[in-house]
Amino acid sequence: MNGGNEWTLERALARAVESNPDVLAAKYEVERQEGARLQVRARLLPTVDFSASLNQREQGLVDLSPSQRLNPSPPTPDTAVALFGYDVSVEVRQTLFDGFSSWNAAKRQSLVKKESYLSLINTVAQTVSQVREGFDAILLRTAGVTAQKNRVDEYSQLVDMTSRKNSVGDIPEFELLRAEAELEGAKADLAEATRSLVQAQQSFRRLLQISSSAGPLKIVGKFEPRQFDLPLERAIGLARANRPDLQAATVAVEAARRELLSDSGGNFPKFQAFASYGGRSSYYDSAVQLKGWTYGVIGQWNLFEGGAARGRRMSLRADQRSAESKLAQTEQGIVSKLNELYESLAQSRVAMEAQGKGLSLSARASHDARRQYELGSASLDQVLQASITYRQSETRMNEAVYDYNAIVAEIELAVGGRIDDSLRVPETWKP
Repeated sequence: MNGGNEWTLERALARAVESNPDVLAAKYEVERQEGARLQVRARLLPTVDFSASLNQREQGLVDLSPSQRLNPSPPTPDTAVALFGYDVSVEVRQTLFDGFSSWNAAKRQSLVKKESYLSLINTVAQTVSQVREGFDAILLRTAGVTAQKNRVDEYSQLVDMTSRKNSVGDIPEFELLRAEAELEGAKADLAEATRSLVQAQQSFRRLLQISSSAGPLKIVGKFEPRQFDLPLERAIGLARANRPDLQAATVAVEAARRELLSDSGGNFPKFQAFASYGGRSSYYDSAVQLKGWTYGVIGQWNLFEGGAARGRRMSLRADQRSAESKLAQTEQGIVSKLNELYESLAQSRVAMEAQGKGLSLSARASHDARRQYELGSASLDQVLQASITYRQSETRMNEAVYDYNAIVAEIELAVGGRIDDSLRVPETWKP
């Protein structure tokens, strides 16, 4: 692990999985669905209830027959009513049949939990892609700041050189003024490049939840094209096999089907078996204890509920068709998206190669122009034009590298984040 403010790409990716709000929200959703799964599964298991009561009745609550009220007499064992009582019981209850409603509901909730875990994997893959782009964005902006600083230094030297030539009368004053204007413009560009760097750093902080009080960021890494040689056909195969959003869409279709089956189970009668063992005091003598088993079967069948079941089925069928449509859309988009990305990648490689050649040529031209200006065989205008061309080539080259790496990150996301160097969900998070 590096120091507190030094961030390699590997450390940034690890931090994202630990702290990124979107990743944590997806993780907590998996935990929530596990809790819901346990609740639904409980409907398949027997329930055990314990109950106990202790009561005391006032004399005024003891009911007497009319003859006893007219001819009050001392209570006898046949007429006495206990003023104190208790009742204790343990009951076991099990659903025998409910049209497989509970079983399908449990299956559906297991699928919903799996869908939430696949969503977590997809969120991690998206976050990895964002971190890579954010990391490269800082390197790009840092390179831009460095280039502008070099430009300011170069123009400062050019102003000094022009000032000396002007002082001895070799060049007119307007050329000195122009050189000074170019220097001020370079300083303004440096300020703008610095602002862009600060924006990229703050975006990176938000992505990884890094506090501003932690001090300035130090990004450790090379700004260069990523190594990438995954063939298109292999990428398509990986996407079909591993894309979590495609797997989640498949699971969502099955979950919708199970929910419809679970609701249909309400059309059948429901039977439960129960057995309880209890003890209670006699109603006539608190000292007498009664105990034993009670058992039986309970049946219930909802014959009419005003059309609510029909309405639920219509809604659930619509949910199932919507899930099927989303699955078809996801499947159809895989090949199209990857073909688009690979075409962009090929053009990006061509652009990088051309920009690299242009950068090399413009660097030579700028160096030669300055040397000829020092010798008096080149004009200030030629030097400035060569310098501007060189800085533009440098900027375009950096942007070409950034665009190339961004496309590689998109391809990695498009195949499900399963390229060898991709970060994955921690083992401890797996269900």
